[in-house]
Amino acid sequence: MFHHFLRTRLLGISITQHSTTYLYFLQNPFLKSISTLSNPNTFTVSYLVNSCGLSEASALLAAKKVSIKNAEKSDSVLSLLKNYDLDKTHISKLITNFPSLLLFKPDKTLKPKLEFFQDLGLSGPNLAKILCSNPYILRTSLEKNIMPCIDFLRSYLCTNENIIFALKRSLHLLQLDFKKRMVSNVSTLQKLGIPDPRISKLIMTQSSSLVLNPDRFSENIMAIKEMGFDPLKSTFIKAVYIMSAMTKSNWEAKLEVYRSEGWSENEILYAFKMEPMCMGLSEKKIRKVMGYFVNKMGWKPSVISRNPSLLGLSFEKRIYPRCSVIKILMSEGSINKDYNPAYVLKLTEEDFMKKFVIKNQEKVPNLQRLYQNMIGAVGLDNWSKELEKLVGWNLTNH
Repeated sequence: MFHHFLRTRLLGISITQHSTTYLYFLQNPFLKSISTLSNPNTFTVSYLVNSCGLSEASALLAAKKVSIKNAEKSDSVLSLLKNYDLDKTHISKLITNFPSLLLFKPDKTLKPKLEFFQDLGLSGPNLAKILCSNPYILRTSLEKNIMPCIDFLRSYLCTNENIIFALKRSLHLLQLDFKKRMVSNVSTLQKLGIPDPRISKLIMTQSSSLVLNPDRFSENIMAIKEMGFDPLKSTFIKAVYIMSAMTKSNWEAKLEVYRSEGWSENEILYAFKMEPMCMGLSEKKIRKVMGYFVNKMGWKPSVISRNPSLLGLSFEKRIYPRCSVIKILMSEGSINKDYNPAYVLKLTEEDFMKKFVIKNQEKVPNLQRLYQNMIGAVGLDNWSKELEKLVGWNLTNH
């Protein structure tokens, strides 16, 4: 029965031409076991495994969405993708995410888009990244969506390099109805008098904020203006991005986190106006850094609210190593407790080394080695023990 099933499925396909696939059927017990299933069909699964590089499990899932009856047509699709420098790994991921691609007409549907992307400067890994992350671009109309969108981007971004950068940052850009969304939202910003260079930067780096529903976008703009942001300052654009990237419930959750960490409503507003990105941090990051500053370093919450950019610094690479050095120097009497934390944490690496580490090498001989090793440390708990070992001082108890 199984052989008869195979012959029926493979009718019209040369056994010589597809001998590898045929033998794979006969030799693979996994595929034998699924031959009795009506959906997905055995030949499709085999083709996905052998020709497209999918795992058997992925092939089973993909075969629920596509049924390959003409291997020659699907072979042409794969051949076309290879011609545009997509390797086996890229093709496997692309077909896994979008198996229906194998049924496209290669010359009529796919080739014009791939040629367009190639002329834009997208090829090889860059093209593969965009297609694998958002393969549905390939079913989007070239004339109605892709080309007009690229023309609009070019009017602000000028170069193909900038356009590619924007596309990589917002992978769904080419699929959206940009006329109703992006064009409308950019027009809203222009009416506020925001200079084109700032709009261009927003399009290139955070274009996802410009594809919101225009009503919601206008709502966000109004809220930002009411907070006292100046449209002519760069913080206005940052605030636009942050508010556009968050739901109302997310926004309220972040406010509640800062309240719970001791900030007043005025301090939250002040911090957001100083550094809008502070509202884009995860709740976990906010609690971790605020907890360390307040509980371990003894700083008042109000001090951090006046320096909100400190919250965005890397805890492992900057905050913990530098604060550890500061606490050691405080314990040695080398600096007093009234130093400015923002000054210490915002210094360049070279200046911090000169003013706080190298300068105090005689008092704490192992300080430089300890600091440099801590910057790259994966397990910070181990470095608390190392501090105690090297300088006879327990960081966690101070």
